[in-house]
Amino acid sequence: MKRILRIGAGALLAVLLLIAVKNEYARLLPVSSYGMQAAIQKKSVDHLFIGSSMFRQGLSIDILESELEGTSFILSYNGNQPAFIARELEYMLEEGLEVKNLYLDLYPYTAAATPWLSDTKILLDTDLAFKIDAWNLMASNSETIFLDFYEMFVTANNEQLLTYPIHNRLVSSQFRNGGNLLITSGQTKEYLDSLGMLGKRDGLQEAQVEGYERILELAGSHNIQVYFLETPKYERMYQDEDYMELYAACIQEIRRLAEGKEDTVILSLSKELNFDHSNPGYYQDLIHLSTEGRTTYTRLLCQALKN
Repeated sequence: MKRILRIGAGALLAVLLLIAVKNEYARLLPVSSYGMQAAIQKKSVDHLFIGSSMFRQGLSIDILESELEGTSFILSYNGNQPAFIARELEYMLEEGLEVKNLYLDLYPYTAAATPWLSDTKILLDTDLAFKIDAWNLMASNSETIFLDFYEMFVTANNEQLLTYPIHNRLVSSQFRNGGNLLITSGQTKEYLDSLGMLGKRDGLQEAQVEGYERILELAGSHNIQVYFLETPKYERMYQDEDYMELYAACIQEIRRLAEGKEDTVILSLSKELNFDHSNPGYYQDLIHLSTEGRTTYTRLLCQALKN
């Protein structure tokens, strides 16, 4: 009986050790061309874009690198929210990354969302302290259960780690400096008009507004120029009252937080760029751009940034 208990205790200790090693040291694996560790290894980035799938589908790394002077990097995670973007930025700065210009994804629905880590790939890029902080943020704002904790610290990304050489090679073929290299086609007007709207939200979340505030604090202390970029949405989104209410609230909050920081915070809204929001060929769906759309938008954006 004692022997069985010793074996069981040894097995449990080994499992706990493996979990600790994974959560602390997986970030040290050789990186691809995507994610926080890839950005950190560059030591310095002139133009760092941090956002959600809006940036992954909405920005062309080819255009950024050809039009903007200096280096560019796109850091995008699905559903990336201001509260987590603040933590990602702080983590990279603490790891020694120097940033000259910071471009943030202005997508109202992420600012209206309850803090939650939608994309577990973030966990492959960070240490245990970051993960604990992320969990505390989620747990203090949402109803979490043990299964959520178990998934985050035990099962998340295990398949990527088990197939690491293949997975890393695949990711590297799809991205360059964080920029999406895959070609995606546009849609038809009939298809886009048939899609349902994204629904009403309850207003901006306090934790997300605090994320915006923390980002500006970090930028100020590191002498970083900040831009908030709103990637184009299909014309129906701008006709939706619920979306536009959040959109206006987001802009108002950013302007409030930026008072006295006019030289460091710039809003760049897609409607100011003469982008054709009604061209269905520019969109995959109501909020994500096709390859043609992101190429056109990024070129217009770069022209505006250089003026």
